[in-house]
Amino acid sequence: MKNRKDALLGRAILVLMSCFALQAIPALATPTIAPDGARNSSERTYTALPLFPASRADTGVAVHDLNDTKLLDAVKDVGFSFVRTDLFWGTVQTASGWNFAPFDTLVSNLADRGLGALFILGYDHDLYSPRQAPTTPAQLAAFHAYVYQSALHYKKAAVRFEVWNEQDSKQFWLTDPSPPAYRNLLKTAVDAAKAANPKAIIATGGVTEANRSFIRSVGDISATQVGPDAVGVHPYRQQYPETVLGDYRTLDQDLSTYHKVPELWATELGYPSYGYSYVSDIGDGHSPKARARQAKYAVRLFLANWIAQIGLTAYYDMRNDGTDPRDREHNFGLLDANNTKLPVYNATKYLFSFTANVSYARYFINDYDKYIVLKLNTATATKYVIWCYGDGSTIDLDTSHLPGNASVTDMYGAPRASTGIQAVPEALGPVFISVPS
Repeated sequence: MKNRKDALLGRAILVLMSCFALQAIPALATPTIAPDGARNSSERTYTALPLFPASRADTGVAVHDLNDTKLLDAVKDVGFSFVRTDLFWGTVQTASGWNFAPFDTLVSNLADRGLGALFILGYDHDLYSPRQAPTTPAQLAAFHAYVYQSALHYKKAAVRFEVWNEQDSKQFWLTDPSPPAYRNLLKTAVDAAKAANPKAIIATGGVTEANRSFIRSVGDISATQVGPDAVGVHPYRQQYPETVLGDYRTLDQDLSTYHKVPELWATELGYPSYGYSYVSDIGDGHSPKARARQAKYAVRLFLANWIAQIGLTAYYDMRNDGTDPRDREHNFGLLDANNTKLPVYNATKYLFSFTANVSYARYFINDYDKYIVLKLNTATATKYVIWCYGDGSTIDLDTSHLPGNASVTDMYGAPRASTGIQAVPEALGPVFISVPS
């Protein structure tokens, strides 16, 4: 399955990279696109996406407040399947014994809503590894006990783990990053988790952006012991979402050489409405214009990950961390700090609703005009998501030959004309078409 995924993604990347190389060449005319089956529809050679439904289903979101059940209701309402948060070593292991109570409440509340958890295993511990990641034999032994007890405690729960967070960053590793030191920590953690529960699912911590060099330096531990089930990355980027496909291609190539080939997980990524270059001309993260761009990029980010058939995606994050329109950390959320639903919330919810119950998926990337057609089949309809990428790109969408019961909407679900020819610029975001069977 992995080799087939590599081949499919490889083909898509070659097409997409050709497209990037041609961005400086202006198109002679705006292309006209019609859905399949129309009298003037374009001939397309689609790439099949057998893992699309699974990739879509394993999409979650970061949360910071473990006790807010209304926040978990919102997670469920959008369509996410799990939350990602820290399982702090310093909280779990106390001087008087093990204390999972705060996290047990979260896991129970998640289970009530049919949701799971992705717990981050870390960080330093005042008693066992003060102000540093575990590196000495004694520190690693203490960390082993923490991971063992965590995996054993949640053996029957819908809980998965990742070992540390952004270990290639001094901010989280707490000193200069060290691939050999992290490798020792990873070996310790995987050994502990699998000893406690052979079915435990545990991944490497997500590295910043898609730090291929650090991942390669850590290397493959699966030749000498049980390896991680997945390798995590945090592929944030200032550019538009489709550029992530190139990173996934090279990472998949690297992982294919492992003794036990792990999945590739995107355990943290998102687009804030302030602080990134794509909204730098606005300068106010709370403005309607900035929030509309955030929604457009977030929807395309999910689509890019599902097209790449990434094993797990965790969006950052569910709610803004504050109210400052010029603080990046206060502008990542699907909700604002007062729990008001933002455009990105509504667009993401519609995306999940539209792509529910997909039985067969395939897609087409134009290698010149910079647009993508995603074709989905459910038991009751044939659906399309069509969008442009790259600043200034546009297509004309011909819906004049759709049947009368077809629907055409924008990325929020608002109706658009279902007859005639309509412009679909990159600025609009994806267009959604549903043709009942």
